[in-house]
Amino acid sequence: MIFEKPHGVKDYLPPWARRKRELEAACQRVFRRWGYQELITPTMEFLETFQNGALRSGEDRVFKMIDRSGRTVVLRPDMTAPIARVVASELAAEPLPIRLSYTAAIFRRQERVAGRDAEFTQAGIELIGDGSVDADAEVIALAVRTLEEAGVRVFRLAVGDVGFLEGLFAEHAGEPLAERLRSRLVKQDFVGFEQELEDAELPEASRETLRAVPGLRGGPEVVERARLLTTHPRAKRSLDRMWELWEIIGLYGVSDRVQIDLSLMLDLSYYTGMIFEGYASGVGFPVCAGGRYDELLERFGRRSPATGFMIGVERVLDALEREAPSPPVVVPRIHYVPQRRQEAVAFALWLREKGRNVALECHPAGVGEGEAGRLQGRDADGEPVFWLDGGGTFGSAEMTGWFEEWRRSGQREGALR
Repeated sequence: MIFEKPHGVKDYLPPWARRKRELEAACQRVFRRWGYQELITPTMEFLETFQNGALRSGEDRVFKMIDRSGRTVVLRPDMTAPIARVVASELAAEPLPIRLSYTAAIFRRQERVAGRDAEFTQAGIELIGDGSVDADAEVIALAVRTLEEAGVRVFRLAVGDVGFLEGLFAEHAGEPLAERLRSRLVKQDFVGFEQELEDAELPEASRETLRAVPGLRGGPEVVERARLLTTHPRAKRSLDRMWELWEIIGLYGVSDRVQIDLSLMLDLSYYTGMIFEGYASGVGFPVCAGGRYDELLERFGRRSPATGFMIGVERVLDALEREAPSPPVVVPRIHYVPQRRQEAVAFALWLREKGRNVALECHPAGVGEGEAGRLQGRDADGEPVFWLDGGGTFGSAEMTGWFEEWRRSGQREGALR
């Protein structure tokens, strides 16, 4: 059918399109205030770019094409890897740290699952060249402030650390059990996580230690509980860093928006340290996610630590709609007959120069009494209207006020000369 769309894509009608663009602009305003510069990369990349920063779930999630040279080209399934490519090549001479932002369409093949789009928009930032805990705290605080600026009132960020889990798995599980446990945590499938532990041949002490992972959620006391579970050096370093991170987050005044969650694992395999996800009331999927990826740029030939996050624009829109539905798009209109065209056009131009939106509609045959009543009735529906006909003018109070202001400005007489 010619009216059908491919699975996972959507049309944005005027109210949603307007709110989406406003949200994207709001994100970029916040990013600029924090010192980030916008970068635009191609929609298509070579597959190799994402093999250096692949989805944990594999290449079956990527839209692929073959170009004329026989190389595999993909629609980008992520923005972090393309930015890493740019920083390692075109920005190789730039001093570090580099702060970059983006707003971009992302493409991933999806199963027919509600809430999973094949095309969606991400707005995010990358802080490259700073391996400190302060950089991690900055991106978490910026994520909070961006969601607040966007208008989301009820949300919470869950913050974890890949290093803690990797150290714990190395100490108590080993591969391939560790990979199965990671997969369960990515999906937040804690029943499956428990079943993996039940089925595995493990010392009972290790099994009990790993069983504690899903419960490691809360405030800074979680870090102290986690210290009792491991002696692995990487896990201990991660917990020390998490403790310091919590203290710095407090300086930014965003602790009330953050929860420590040491069971957190994300779907992108390049994360090496701190990770986080944001959840908004009534939305079944994360509205933002990010973390530290200190090894990704080295795969592109430039060794540098990095951290960042992205906001899922459509998911934030869902949250905003639940809190306050989009008002209808209201466009003031000037209706006129041909003999008053010059006056109508001049009035409309004056309004637009003042920054007001307005549309013009010509009625060559004029309108009857019933049509005039209908046009006047639009004002009752919230749409300002104004009518210029052969016998005079009428319209909403708002439009009439603007018309009188325009007449007093003297521009009406100039337009009619």
